[in-house]
Amino acid sequence: MLLQGAANAPARAGPAGRLDPTGVWNCLVYARLGLGNEHLKFRLTPDRRVAQSRGINGPWVPLSNWRIRRDRLDFHDPRTGRRYRGDLRYPTLGGTWMAVSLAGGWWCSSADRALANESRTLRRSASDIVEAPLVPKVTATPRYPLQAIREAKEGRAVACFLVDSEGSIIEPEFIELSDEIFRKSSIEALEHSQYEGWDDPDTLRPGCRTFIFTLDTVR
Repeated sequence: MLLQGAANAPARAGPAGRLDPTGVWNCLVYARLGLGNEHLKFRLTPDRRVAQSRGINGPWVPLSNWRIRRDRLDFHDPRTGRRYRGDLRYPTLGGTWMAVSLAGGWWCSSADRALANESRTLRRSASDIVEAPLVPKVTATPRYPLQAIREAKEGRAVACFLVDSEGSIIEPEFIELSDEIFRKSSIEALEHSQYEGWDDPDTLRPGCRTFIFTLDTVR
């Protein structure tokens, strides 16, 4: 069941109720210029270290240490120049990143949650979640809200979510939303979208969609 822009998984609470970022995270990292998604894992340890990995058995590469200022998490990748910023007020880890000439966003699901189950299938699927691409089956586009047309508003919404083995979108979360006026129509588009399914019912795969609302597309 879709929620109104928030994941229904329980948050791991830290100080003052903010998300505890320590653990292993399966992440989608995307560029705003539409250059495609990268599937990465981040490991954040209690001693403030960050490591990054690609694939199921890819080596862990150290990044900078992480730090928190108020509810904001920061770390960076010295090789690519990407500076990651996360907002710990949300129930899942993610946020934005910037480099010299590019910017984008990132969103993660907790690998620790799947690994907590001692089943071999779930331990495997926690790794597979970053490997297998999602194949769209039905891709719905959001309607332009009438109120936004009347007020001549344009905007952007980025929603990240998990997809179950039947290809249904669950646990959507908006990581970018320029105006609340675009929330409902974006949720409706996700509700009417579908991906190709797969055999393992215990496997969840992450995905993101970006919706651009421009008045020149209104007919």
